[in-house]
Amino acid sequence: MKETTRQKLIDATFEEVFSHGYQGAALVDILRNAGVHKGSMYHHFSSKKEMALAAIQEKISTRNFEKYSKILQLSSGYLETLLAAFKDTTQRDFKRGCPIANIVQEMSNLDEDFNKTMKLIYEELRRYIKDILDKAIEVKEMRACDTKKLALFITAALEGAILSVKASGNPQEYVDSVEILEDYLRGFIRN
Repeated sequence: MKETTRQKLIDATFEEVFSHGYQGAALVDILRNAGVHKGSMYHHFSSKKEMALAAIQEKISTRNFEKYSKILQLSSGYLETLLAAFKDTTQRDFKRGCPIANIVQEMSNLDEDFNKTMKLIYEELRRYIKDILDKAIEVKEMRACDTKKLALFITAALEGAILSVKASGNPQEYVDSVEILEDYLRGFIRN
């Protein structure tokens, strides 16, 4: 399938913002990497900000949907599959960190549009995890608990682990953190 101009802009913008932050993302580099001219950008987006918000929302939402909707479609093994996804370090970019956390830290206090977008993305991520936990409880793989709070705890633990690795440069810190998280979550498994 041929990539559209809009998709090229979304992809290039996301990579530039993920690598350099929104404020450090250069429009000239985005356009060069997308292989399009400024006029083409303005055909799809009114500004760099609008394009960045669209890129962040679309790329992260798509990534989360692809990762977590597959788990929700299972008939069993919800917790085991979720833990396997957390442990899969090939899905992490430890050098650049977490794109969600990076934007929240950079822009949430500076711009209300970024703040709203990032809140929605975090809510969506926690909702996926909560829904998976609810399915595990429904099929009696886990004992009943407050899945909303547990999803918040899981998200905070994973984000903290990724940030720790970004700060230290040591991916083992993520692995160690996820091992502790796994031990904790296994305490909810029904015997």
